[in-house]
Amino acid sequence: MTVLVVGVPDGEQLELLRAGIQRNPHFRVLSHAHDPVVALAHARILLPDITVLSLPSGLDSLDADPGLRGLFRGVRSLDPPGGVVLRTAADRTPRAVSGLEVEGAVHVVREGDHEALMRALRTIGLRRASCDPDEMP
Repeated sequence: MTVLVVGVPDGEQLELLRAGIQRNPHFRVLSHAHDPVVALAHARILLPDITVLSLPSGLDSLDADPGLRGLFRGVRSLDPPGGVVLRTAADRTPRAVSGLEVEGAVHVVREGDHEALMRALRTIGLRRASCDPDEMP
């Protein structure tokens, strides 16, 4: 499964996240971007299976940031729709963000919870791997 990482600046934090994801041989980070507009351009060209989107601290809704809202909707509207993992820095998942969860497609995890991130990636990966576009009407 290919992964696009968004919202993590270049440096140690990005490298730790990339290494953590790629520890599992089924996932490869194919690109990263800090800016949502650039990330959406990457997504449209590269068609990642999963986008890991780190939300800025204090953000309680994607509607509060038009760039992030556009990226989320853009990734979900690709054909096939990309899975999304929303990483939040908040102690509790903001209600407006948790309302976006879709079983097997959109997950919310706390930043720093590597186990939850990997569970979300595996869940999305299993769902995407079981989809057979030839069987769809």
